[in-house]
Amino acid sequence: MERETWRGGKILGLLLGTTAAGTEIFWALFFAGKLQATETPQDNAFERAFPIADTWMSCCCLLAAREIPRRSPRGYFFGIAAGSTLIFLALMDILYSVENSKYLPMDGDRAVMAIINAWTLSLGAGTLSYLWRQRGRFIQ
Repeated sequence: MERETWRGGKILGLLLGTTAAGTEIFWALFFAGKLQATETPQDNAFERAFPIADTWMSCCCLLAAREIPRRSPRGYFFGIAAGSTLIFLALMDILYSVENSKYLPMDGDRAVMAIINAWTLSLGAGTLSYLWRQRGRFIQ
């Protein structure tokens, strides 16, 4: 069981770290004008409302990614923060997309957006679930 828990923490750390890196790469490309992520001025305004919140999420993910495999109480704290933030940001994006018909008609770009939304939501929920089940290993 100990080995399973350690492996799970390492895998979760890798997923959180990859998500943080991907988010920061997205914003670097977006602000450099190398990535077109919006279709309308309204979409652009909505997208530009996210950099600070995404930076907070990325920081929490990076700190959790470093500390969860060590079973550090800081890993538990930042993991809970990361999971909650991932869910919140995903739900905001999903609601906007549904309300503004951004998933249909489905094409390659919209499929990527849907996959990112599903990834973010499931990683957030998975992080909270894993940490809840393993809380005894972090809090003593």
